Amino acid sequence: MAQTDAAPAASSQLKLSTILAFSCTSLPLAALGIAMSVYLPRHFATEIGISLAAVGSAFALVRLIDIPLDPLLGLAMDRTRTRFGRYRLWTVIGAPILMLAIFMLFIQPSGGVAGLVVWLLILYIGTSILHLSHAAWAATLAPKYNDRSRVFSIMTAVGVMGSVLVLGMPFLVAALGMEEGQGVPA
Repeated sequence: MAQTDAAPAASSQLKLSTILAFSCTSLPLAALGIAMSVYLPRHFATEIGISLAAVGSAFALVRLIDIPLDPLLGLAMDRTRTRFGRYRLWTVIGAPILMLAIFMLFIQPSGGVAGLVVWLLILYIGTSILHLSHAAWAATLAPKYNDRSRVFSIMTAVGVMGSVLVLGMPFLVAALGMEEGQGVPA
C-alpha cells in the first residue's frame, strides 16, 4: 500500500519546531512572488531592453496559460500514490523546475520576449507545483482544525518575512555599493 505524507497521531498537537521547519518553504516562495511582481518587470524593461508593454504582455499571456494548469496539477497530485508520499514527491519535482527558471530569468536572461515567455511559464509551473504541494501537504500534516490553523498561520507569517526580506534588497544593494541592475540577480 502506498504511504501518504506523514500525519501525526490524532491526539497529539504538532510541535512548533515541526511547523516552523515545514513552513520554511513559504519564505522563498513568498520572496519570489514579490521579486516577480516588483522587480523583474522593470529589470527586463531597463536592463535587458524589452519594452515594458512586451514584458506586461508576456506576464499576462503566461498567467492566462497557467490558470487552467493549477487544477490539472492539483488533480495529478491528488491521484499520485508513491512510497515517498504524495506531496513530498511533487515538492521534489517542483524545486528543480523552479530553480532552473529562476536562474534563467534572474541570473542568465536570454531569448528576448520569447525566452521571457518560456521561462516565465516554466517558473509559474514550478511555483504552482510547490505552492499546491506545500498547502496540500500541510493539510495532511495537520488533520485537526486547530493544528491546521496553526500551520497555515505560521506558514503565512514565514512568507511575510520572505516578502519583507526581498523588499529590503534595494537598501542592501545600495549599502554594498552595487549598481541598480545588479539588484535583481542579487
